[in-house]
Amino acid sequence: MNRIFMTAAALVLLTVCTARATIPPTPKLAERAAELTAGAAQLVQKAFTDVSHNDAASAQAKLDKAIHAEDFDDLPTDLRYRALLVASLIAAQNGQDKKAHETAVRATAFDEADDMAWMTRLSSAFSVGDYSDAGHSVAIFAQRWPEKLGNVNSDAIWQLHYQYLQEQNPDTDREMLDALFDAGWLDGGIEPSNLWRDLALLHIERNDVARATAVALRITSAQAALSMRVDRRFDPITLKRPKEFDVDRLIAAEIKAAQERVKAQPDKLEPLADLQGLLLITGQYARVLSISDTVLDHAGRGDGPRTYTDFDDKYPWVLDNRSRAFKRQGRWDDAVHVEVLAARRPEHGGMNVSQLINLGGLYADLGLPDKAADTIVELGNMSPFGRMQLESVKLRIAVAKNDAAAIAASMDYQREHRADAIATWEDALLLCGKLDEAASLLIERLQKPAWRNAALVDMQHYADVTETPTEKLIHDRWNTVTARPDVQAAMQKVGRVERFHMAAALR
Repeated sequence: MNRIFMTAAALVLLTVCTARATIPPTPKLAERAAELTAGAAQLVQKAFTDVSHNDAASAQAKLDKAIHAEDFDDLPTDLRYRALLVASLIAAQNGQDKKAHETAVRATAFDEADDMAWMTRLSSAFSVGDYSDAGHSVAIFAQRWPEKLGNVNSDAIWQLHYQYLQEQNPDTDREMLDALFDAGWLDGGIEPSNLWRDLALLHIERNDVARATAVALRITSAQAALSMRVDRRFDPITLKRPKEFDVDRLIAAEIKAAQERVKAQPDKLEPLADLQGLLLITGQYARVLSISDTVLDHAGRGDGPRTYTDFDDKYPWVLDNRSRAFKRQGRWDDAVHVEVLAARRPEHGGMNVSQLINLGGLYADLGLPDKAADTIVELGNMSPFGRMQLESVKLRIAVAKNDAAAIAASMDYQREHRADAIATWEDALLLCGKLDEAASLLIERLQKPAWRNAALVDMQHYADVTETPTEKLIHDRWNTVTARPDVQAAMQKVGRVERFHMAAALR
């Protein structure tokens, strides 16, 4: 039986017991039952019985009829609430998202609405694309049941946040993030520093520097701190607290905390992959390789899934990070070999689109366009951002082959969809030698609030790394563009450029 329906059945069993103890002895309901043989009360009770017998179809039909009956509003409050909640749960189980959401909204209007009701409203709102209501539901859930926030999918929270940024919906974004912050929410035991950075900015824009500061002081990510230091909008916070936003101090603390999580969770790969990411940006490539050796040994023996509970999901990313370490050591053949292993692993039960794109990009960057083309010839569905990464690989293949038609086709697509991955479009312009257009785009990014912070982060001076020929070409042209007087003038109005010991973040 489906987990949702198991929950509904358990709820209904409790409801039936409660109803049997409450409804029959009530004179008013007894009279109503005598008058209305097919009235809402009897329909609801019969529906609950159907649920207890695992007959969802019959239960749904009776609940639909009951909820639309004229006398439904005459039922006891608790019974109406539970009828609506169970109807919503059954609809969600059947993939009737719109119906599930509409019914959950009605259920959560009752004072009796519990965390199950609000979770149902949240998940169904997300499914139908009512992101404002989903964010509101997250906020209510965080305020009332902060101890149960682990039941909320953290990926959904991040997706909602980025949706609000795209939609320019700061009110819902602030409501959701404020509630999560006040609830002490952590993402997998880690402060979601980028969310707190963005929440701090939302409060700065409302001239609430005190609240913004309180939020910002929960930031533990060196990369988030870096992004604030270089953006003048955060000056009211960062200039007065240089120690709290010391990038070197924060990255050292992050690595130490990540090491402790790896030791504390030896049956999980996610902490190890997180540690690899931090070691990559600090240039500790040998350590990236050494901490993954044991994982590869387990995989080679075939006991990876028994050793690590998240092996299927995270092993490809451990390999991907290992490949990046080889690449930064200039060990191109080793990098390719490991990325091939990563690409062979399934992603969410299907084709590993992410690693196939990464492998295709690596082949293209190493001057192997035919292998790159073979790698990406058949890919499944992907996000708009993922599609832009695919087009980036296609463009590099086309440039390597001097295929004017393919170059034009990829550039046309990326130009039209540039908002899906604006930095990818910037790289496309650089690769094709369109430096004037790249400069204009960078100025636009600096002037547009939603794009400004990422543009400033891109413009910083980072530690040198070993680059593929294509990476070096793009990097050299980027330096030419950023040095232009018009670009520098635009940057100085909104930010600053510093030099950092760590490498640029992977993107």
